[in-house]
Amino acid sequence: MEIPVPYKVRFSTFDTWIIILTLLVFPVGGLLAFIRLASTHHHNKAKGRNLRLLGWAMVFSYISIMIILYLTYDTFGEEEQIDYLTSGIVLAIYWFLPTLIFFLVGHRLDKKFGSLLQVYQETVVSMRLTSVEQIRSLSQTSPADVTRDLTFMFEEGLLPEGRIINGTVYIQQQALEDYLSGEYEEEYDDEYDEENDEEYDDEYDDEYDEEDSASDENGHGRPSGFQSPVSGQSSSPKTVECPGCGARVFLGAEREKECEYCGNVVCA
Repeated sequence: MEIPVPYKVRFSTFDTWIIILTLLVFPVGGLLAFIRLASTHHHNKAKGRNLRLLGWAMVFSYISIMIILYLTYDTFGEEEQIDYLTSGIVLAIYWFLPTLIFFLVGHRLDKKFGSLLQVYQETVVSMRLTSVEQIRSLSQTSPADVTRDLTFMFEEGLLPEGRIINGTVYIQQQALEDYLSGEYEEEYDDEYDEENDEEYDDEYDDEYDEEDSASDENGHGRPSGFQSPVSGQSSSPKTVECPGCGARVFLGAEREKECEYCGNVVCA
């Protein structure tokens, strides 16, 4: 399953209410937006969403201010119209500069998060890494970030059903088989391609059978029905920051790869 890039976390019902309150009572809505940012911005998934939320709070605050300003006029003749438009333009110049910055930075953070999700998908599904510490090293994030991000991917259906226990990633065995055969992807994506699925299956079936039997012999203490998707590790995989756009590019066995965002060739 391909991660959409840039990946945008959807606004929750609470976020929608913040925007509505910003339009109706803009000081309250703006304060709630900043509280939302302060309490959740340590999550990678929330960074782009928080800045986009602040951007929309600024937009609706401006609308609310202009409505209040309009209501202050007893009459609205030609002179008042010119004064109103002048005030609106001056306010917009100062108001929408930070708003534009919020949207641009939020878009960039969503783009980086989408790139990070693709690294997680490569390490967990393709490379079969199970150690949070190994995944942290390749993704260049903290163990806490890896745990939060992978949990988010499990919840959103971006990875087969799984869980993290004591720093080890466990994937539900049947969910992994469905994922590799394409059935899992079909459940979440109507654009399922049978030909690509057959090629993907042929590549991993033999390797998966060997790993499954090995895990049955050595797997003690794992949750029932779950397995570690272990060990087809490439020699020295790494993620490299693209010099053109700053996105993370995952390099497995290959030593260079074209950045899918800007087209620059990234070398190990």
